[in-house]
Amino acid sequence: MRFRSWRGSTSLTPSTRRAFPWARVLLLLAFIAGIAYVFLPGYFFVSADALVKGNLVPVTPLYTVRIDRLLVQCNDRVTAGQNLAMVSNFLVQADYQRQYLQSDSQLQLSKIALYQQVAAAREAASVLQDKYRSSDLTAQQFGATFKSYDEAYRADAIPRVDWAAKKTEWQSAVYLAKSDYDAWHRALQEVQRVSQSQNSKIASDQQLSSVAHSLTTRVGSEPMPAPVSGYVVDCVGRPQDVVQPSNPIFTIFEPKRAYVLAYFNSNSASQLRINQPVEITIAGLTNKLDGRIGSTYPNLSKLPEQLTRFFWQHEQWSQYRPVKILLDRLSPQDRDALYYDAQARVRVRIREDWRRPSVQIAGKKIK
Repeated sequence: MRFRSWRGSTSLTPSTRRAFPWARVLLLLAFIAGIAYVFLPGYFFVSADALVKGNLVPVTPLYTVRIDRLLVQCNDRVTAGQNLAMVSNFLVQADYQRQYLQSDSQLQLSKIALYQQVAAAREAASVLQDKYRSSDLTAQQFGATFKSYDEAYRADAIPRVDWAAKKTEWQSAVYLAKSDYDAWHRALQEVQRVSQSQNSKIASDQQLSSVAHSLTTRVGSEPMPAPVSGYVVDCVGRPQDVVQPSNPIFTIFEPKRAYVLAYFNSNSASQLRINQPVEITIAGLTNKLDGRIGSTYPNLSKLPEQLTRFFWQHEQWSQYRPVKILLDRLSPQDRDALYYDAQARVRVRIREDWRRPSVQIAGKKIK
């Protein structure tokens, strides 16, 4: 016989029936779900840490320069043609200054030579002109004398011998005057030739002097423009630093030339194929990106310092296979949001999901 308490619900004698262990079942299901959450994605996918990389464009001088002033800073966005720094080259500037002084001195010498040579040619032409005028006057006088002798000869007043002698004197004077006239004109042509030659030399020396002066001014303070548009990275130059040729002052990262470099372990890398789709999550971007495997590096590498978080990820414990992942279908907004060395996480499907039924058509399995 069972009695109930004054509350009407509690029995005075305990029941022999045991309650169902819901708490243990729930703990077991949670444990199984946790194991599935950890291991099932590793069965269908391989994942790896990655960094956003790109083909960097260096900004290098053509000769040894000194950085006078930096106009941009690291991580600044620049456009093609924008001035990044003001540089100078005191060594080249001194050499160009010496060339300018030499060319300017040569220019002054050319002007003096022009004046002297033209003056000498004009003086010679003036002497020949006076000589021609004298010989021409003598020829005119001999001509007048021969004319009177010719009239007297025609009147039989003088013998033929005297007439022939006067004619010979007149003709000789005419030939001499013509010769002096030709020499005078040749002297005038020489004046013109000397003047043109020296003017050409002066023009050439003046051009060289102008070029040397412009180069002196240019290397004294010359801007370094950006060859492409992008973000400034690797700012190794500082004001008053002397940079040798071909050493970069800046490096520019172009987002349109960006790619992702993922570091897979050796076992995971062996399951990857070229052009295989990749799901990419990049720090700073809210949406996931699509990519494809472009190439696999031949040698193993250590994990970069910014991706090394655990002791077993160090080089002495494990090495990784770098895999280049191409970003083909990026929107302009996502491409502009990329930045160099941004941390990323990539995931590649290696097996089809069991939840997606497959249908076989013509010998091919499709989803």
